Amino acid sequence: MIIVLINWIYIIITTYLTGNACMRILEHLFRQKRIDNITGHPENWTWNRTPFYDLFAGIMCTTLYAQIYSLFSGVRLGANIGLLAFCLIYAILFGKKVANELKSWLRKQSNEISSIIRYGLICMLVLVTAAYALATSGAPKLIDTDWYHAQTIRWIEEYGCVTGVANLFYSLGFNSAQHYFDALYSMKAMFGVSLHATGGYFGLLLLFHGLLRLAGWKSHKRHIADGLALGEVVYTIIVTAFFADPYTDTLPNCLVFFILTEWLILIENEEKEDFPYAFLCIFGVFATVVKTSVVMVVLLVIQPAIWLIKNKSWGKIAGYIITGVIIVVPFFITNVRVTGYLVYLASGIDLFDVPWKIDIEIVKYSVASMIHDARDVTATMDEALHSGLAWVPAWFKNDSISHRILYLAVCSLLVFDIVGTILSVLKKKSAELPMLLPRLVVIIGLVYWFFTIPQVKYCWVFLLFPLTVIPMIYMEKYKEHSKIKKLAAITASLASGAVLIMFAGFYGLRTLGYVRDALPNTLIRQADYQKHELIPVKKDGHTFYVREEGGDIVCGYYVFPYLNDEELLDRLVTGERLSDGFYLDQ
Repeated sequence: MIIVLINWIYIIITTYLTGNACMRILEHLFRQKRIDNITGHPENWTWNRTPFYDLFAGIMCTTLYAQIYSLFSGVRLGANIGLLAFCLIYAILFGKKVANELKSWLRKQSNEISSIIRYGLICMLVLVTAAYALATSGAPKLIDTDWYHAQTIRWIEEYGCVTGVANLFYSLGFNSAQHYFDALYSMKAMFGVSLHATGGYFGLLLLFHGLLRLAGWKSHKRHIADGLALGEVVYTIIVTAFFADPYTDTLPNCLVFFILTEWLILIENEEKEDFPYAFLCIFGVFATVVKTSVVMVVLLVIQPAIWLIKNKSWGKIAGYIITGVIIVVPFFITNVRVTGYLVYLASGIDLFDVPWKIDIEIVKYSVASMIHDARDVTATMDEALHSGLAWVPAWFKNDSISHRILYLAVCSLLVFDIVGTILSVLKKKSAELPMLLPRLVVIIGLVYWFFTIPQVKYCWVFLLFPLTVIPMIYMEKYKEHSKIKKLAAITASLASGAVLIMFAGFYGLRTLGYVRDALPNTLIRQADYQKHELIPVKKDGHTFYVREEGGDIVCGYYVFPYLNDEELLDRLVTGERLSDGFYLDQ
């Protein structure tokens, strides 16, 4: 637990300082200058943002830094020294301002008596979360960890972004920006092993974001955002079992939860300035380079874009576009370096003719197999991919009972909301775009998820949004209406609450089982990645490892470097060093 806490403290300090610097720069560039009505001079004021903006912005900035650093070297001690140097300089220059911002925010949270209770509970929650990150380490709870996540992180630690490394194993091309963050904060140079508790850190951030929102519910004008804050807490409970896996679905889901919750808070506070909304859209772009499954959250940009175009703020529009480009360019470059494609698996975007490009048939097969496995593993590939919606009954039947209940509840609430919105429009009651837009984004996100890879882990945020937000909207909307409408809203709320309790209870108890069995052996440090036995083979002075014939793809962290198929050895072209890259001789 001690090592995990040290790791988190280091992450908090560095991400908060880098995120605060990012926010300070963006505010200076894009925020409107308010003029004092009496003096006519610009007001000296700071946007009333919470430290969560700084922390998530810091995750974005350090990830981009690690991606860029990986283009030149392994993301190890040197990368951390550079990061620490920046943080130290920033703390010297702006430390007092940063401290004053934190103090101001803490003062707003509560009075002295409740602060003692609240901060005591905070310490307990941090320790409990750290215990989860410890107890769920060891044997991975998610197959992707041993399949390719751990191996990807090892490559980034040792050599950075290696040209054509996906030729060794096609799954190494599944490029998530989070892997670079994981490598940056693995602290292998300090502890001798690669730590893997960043999932717990992401969960901890979202948990506190949700709990602090719920703690102040009495002072809120509206409670729609409170509903989604409850969803944040439930989601954190759901993914506790994966806190020690480098699980690339936790961060994008956490980011989208944060974006949507803060969006609803801005609406509640009647915020009319474009910057806060636009900044949340910047987060949406970052969430997409972490996991393209949440790409539809970028559609939120419609709202600030309308405002900016109406005001003819062409300079701001150009600035936001440049900011988005800065976020995606390192992702595109690392994609091309690793696979030869701008976006791996999107074989239709084939712009580069490079010798290390992954065979397009392998790319197409990878996409087809993932869709097939998600839809109906019992069907043939052709049946799952080219039979219209014939796969849906088998997909629904083969999923767990709890997930089927979830799907039915979500569909019912979406129909309820669509009908309610249509009735409002017919009665000429215009609905505000900022409130309609996130619901539209969620619907489009669910449609995209359903027709691509319909597995729950990719889409928790879009599935929990209707359960937590739609009942709150109609509880508020129908509080002065007829008894029938009130009853409909109450029924929707109770049904949603029952589903949320079911999921929180089931997943919470499952993780408690892991804690009971494993925690006594992991009180000081996490259990290390699992070790596997594979067969060594040699090529041009390099030793690679392959699985036994018919064996599972289990390479993990220590069997390095892993080669997916020994038959590739004759075609594999390597340099004198592993960092020189790989391609297959045709």
